[in-house]
Amino acid sequence: MTASNPVTGEFKKLFQQSSHYLLGIGGTMALGFISFPIFTRMFSIADYGMIDYASKILLLLTALSKAGMQNSVLRFFNHKDFANDPAAAKRYYSTAFFGVSAVAALVTIPLIGLGFLPASLSGGPLASILCFASSLVFLRAIQSILWSFLRIEERTKASNVVTFLLKAFTILGVILLLPGLGASVKTYFIAVMAVELAVVLVLIALLVRRGLLHPTSFDPILFRAAISFGLPLVLQEASGIVLDAGDRFMVDRYMGADALGFYSVAYGLSGYINTILMAPLGLAIIPIYMRLWNTEGSAKTSEFLSRGLDMFIMAAVGTLAIVLVVSHDAVTLLASAKYSGTDKLIPVIVAGLLIYAAQIFLNAGLMIHKRTYAMAGALTASCILNLALNALLLPRIGLQAAAIATFSSYAFCTFLLARLAFKVLPMTLALKPIGGYLVAGTVTWAVGSNIDFGSTFINFTGKSVLSLTIYAAILYALDSRIREFAVQTWSHLRGQRAVPGAVTF
Repeated sequence: MTASNPVTGEFKKLFQQSSHYLLGIGGTMALGFISFPIFTRMFSIADYGMIDYASKILLLLTALSKAGMQNSVLRFFNHKDFANDPAAAKRYYSTAFFGVSAVAALVTIPLIGLGFLPASLSGGPLASILCFASSLVFLRAIQSILWSFLRIEERTKASNVVTFLLKAFTILGVILLLPGLGASVKTYFIAVMAVELAVVLVLIALLVRRGLLHPTSFDPILFRAAISFGLPLVLQEASGIVLDAGDRFMVDRYMGADALGFYSVAYGLSGYINTILMAPLGLAIIPIYMRLWNTEGSAKTSEFLSRGLDMFIMAAVGTLAIVLVVSHDAVTLLASAKYSGTDKLIPVIVAGLLIYAAQIFLNAGLMIHKRTYAMAGALTASCILNLALNALLLPRIGLQAAAIATFSSYAFCTFLLARLAFKVLPMTLALKPIGGYLVAGTVTWAVGSNIDFGSTFINFTGKSVLSLTIYAAILYALDSRIREFAVQTWSHLRGQRAVPGAVTF
């Protein structure tokens, strides 16, 4: 593979930008690992479950309030035209921002109105919390557009800084409010609303300063085109949220608040793990494959996505092997012993999340060809499967049913997306290397699960590092591409010229 290959150049850019996002997400994750043990210990099991449950419902309402515009922002951005025509850029930014603001207000105002209903009609504790925190729907819809602006401009460092500060000040706000207001669900959301309002105001001020926002620049024609593209993706996003959060509703209904708290902790830890892999790629990849499609065409885009999918599978198998080894110690260390038993749920949930994360690559062809209804249909069918499996299995086998339903529905969704995606933009799967990943993962799990260092902290850290080392060493022995890539990387680190013909994934 020569250095002149445009796919190699774009792949390096994907790696570079994903690395930037990973640094930011890594910092945010580090904050999460600080706050997670605090919150799981400070809040009751039932309150922690309610915070998670309410957050998921607010996320669903936010998806409706965005009207899919965050995806339209990515699809309709044209760097060359906007650089030559500042007025066109101003129309683009203003239309996206004020359009989403209007739609978000239409969704949020009725939710606020619920607070003025008599208690007998308002719907109980969950409805009360949703009404109380309803401003987050409006704020997060606007946030999504502001974040999309940073993504499409490929301003990864700015995005990282803002994301980190948002997380840090939210944690700090909750901790500062706890002594005065007490450990309640409302205390948590007061801190979240205050911090997110401040961040949104700062980002808006920066856009105004750049001269990119003005109500008179709103373009109804552009807004209609953006809405036409984005609305089908609302169903897709909403279905994805229901697919992610529907099990919370079912667990709460069939097993109660404490079971919801236990499951929320298991899913929360699993989500942290999945975010390490999925979030950096998801943030970086869309601008890159859209540019590659527009400049190099179908074949190079397919090659880029195929190579990216192969690397993702390699990372996912290794991640799952490590999770299998350390899940028990992770729960004890990060959530406390009162959540003992949730470690049995984590590997199943993580496996489902990692399988679903492959949609980062599978959705590319569907996005490019504007097959948004097909994407939404696959997610909707998977939601129905998830809810049905929960209803069938929760009364019979308990919380493990929710994990099984999550895994099954995510696997089903990925299968449907793969069938649809490969029809419009075929990708290749290197089966022999994937077999090597599975062998390496199995050996890593078998060895790591039989090691015990005695201390929970040392088990968590030591077994994680040891498992990663074992997995990497086996891949190095089995896969010539890994060896060539290692040589190339070592040469680069030493400042030497790369080995001619060395493989770049």
